Amino acid sequence: MTLARFVRSLLLAGSVICALGAPETALARPGVVALEKNQYLHGDFNLNRHLNGFSDGLKSQGEFVLVPATGLIWQTKTPFPGTTVLGPGGIVNIDANGERSQLGTGAAQFGIFVDLISSVLAGNWSALENRFHVEFSPPGDNTDIWQVKLTPFGESAIGGQITDIVATGDDFVQQVRLNKPGGDFDDITLSAQQTANLPLPKDKAELLPKAAPK
Repeated sequence: MTLARFVRSLLLAGSVICALGAPETALARPGVVALEKNQYLHGDFNLNRHLNGFSDGLKSQGEFVLVPATGLIWQTKTPFPGTTVLGPGGIVNIDANGERSQLGTGAAQFGIFVDLISSVLAGNWSALENRFHVEFSPPGDNTDIWQVKLTPFGESAIGGQITDIVATGDDFVQQVRLNKPGGDFDDITLSAQQTANLPLPKDKAELLPKAAPK
């Protein structure tokens, strides 16, 4: 399973979020490592899609690279190798043979969506406060783990697709749960996360529609 169906779940939310252009360092909450403009984030993921009425979820594992406001590279290793690239120009799937297929286009719509998912994975909660109620629970006395719950405002198009998004972590976002009407939900667990300075390695930069800024 690739990221494609998860992307479609969030796409409507991304299409109605206002443009988000503030620096990550200015908006990150305490407890989250803020990404500088010249940095990117990379790590491993486990994605588990739970469907109401089914005992077992649909699972995939792989690696991701996030360049805030530029693009997200989601490389699935198992069970079926493939890469999904999200950029301002749209969503592109790349199969194990290197064949590319465009899932969607539209610079404005997808640029906003990349900002949305970048904000969630980078812990940039303040950038989402214009469309979500952001409930931040700081770490307790005996733990370093914090939680952020994002609930769409009122009767919105976002609310028709997403009940809420719950993220937990310490220095980085460790887990994101996307709850949907009807009881379905997606769990994303992130691990081995590190920040690094741009530019991206050549093999990663070539996957993005445009090279990451230096």
